[in-house]
Amino acid sequence: MRVAAVVPVRGHQRLLDGCLDALRAQEHPLDDLVVVDDSPEGSLEGLEGVRVLRSGGLGPYAARNVGWRAVDADVVLFLDARSRPRPRWSQRLLEPFADASVALAGSEVRVSGGGSAGARASEVQQFFQLRNTVARSFFLPYLPTCNLAVRRTDLEAVAGFSTVRSGGDADFCWRVLGRPERQLRVVEDVLMDWVPRDRARDYLEQNYRYGRSNFSLRTDWADRGCPPARPVARGRLLRSAAAVAARYGAARVRGDLDGQVTYLTHASGLCFDVGYRVAVDRRRLARRGALPVPRGGAPAAVEVR
Repeated sequence: MRVAAVVPVRGHQRLLDGCLDALRAQEHPLDDLVVVDDSPEGSLEGLEGVRVLRSGGLGPYAARNVGWRAVDADVVLFLDARSRPRPRWSQRLLEPFADASVALAGSEVRVSGGGSAGARASEVQQFFQLRNTVARSFFLPYLPTCNLAVRRTDLEAVAGFSTVRSGGDADFCWRVLGRPERQLRVVEDVLMDWVPRDRARDYLEQNYRYGRSNFSLRTDWADRGCPPARPVARGRLLRSAAAVAARYGAARVRGDLDGQVTYLTHASGLCFDVGYRVAVDRRRLARRGALPVPRGGAPAAVEVR
């Protein structure tokens, strides 16, 4: 089978270089390697052994659509600039596709630590563990697009990814698995490392986005058995946030890095709940006509330039 890798990126040149080095070191060589520059101005220059495409700043899932539509491969491997595939990654993810019913495959991902509180909190949380996305998913199993192999015919069958900011991986996997006799297969070994964000603010913002996308997914899939959950009350969120912020601030004053990590991981759940609450409130305002109705769903038609 022919295999291609697609990496969407917006800035982050140093992170991208590390990802490309890992892809070039694969024991099973890639037949095609595509980087999709999603910056509005298209700032990436030519890269050795890489095709660079443009997606015009429409977001990471639109960029992935540009990438897979431009390759001629039986299996497309998706990852991002923070992904660091280990040398046997491409080979091991191709193996499940010997079974014609397999549409999706992925492995364990290990979030690596770092010297900052934000990076260490990401390492504690381990966003992408299979137990979170497959074994104990909040609805149906899915695989994150930082480490996802897809049969091209399945990409074509569902017209690729919905062009949302976050949560497009779950929506995509669920649409694929909704087709008759399509399966998701996991390789339980760690074949991918992921470089976390250093800043605490970026770490918390990532969890906030996950909360907002969780509500959007539940809304879009409510009629198929995934109803929205009740949001946490605003007063409770405010009280909890104030308490955690005070303790985190005190840990910073003391220079207590372990304490900062502890309170950041507590804050991550709060940020998720705040994101969910904000999404609920925005939907209510939209229904009253005070805000535009949130858009999701259909993949955008994006031409490769």
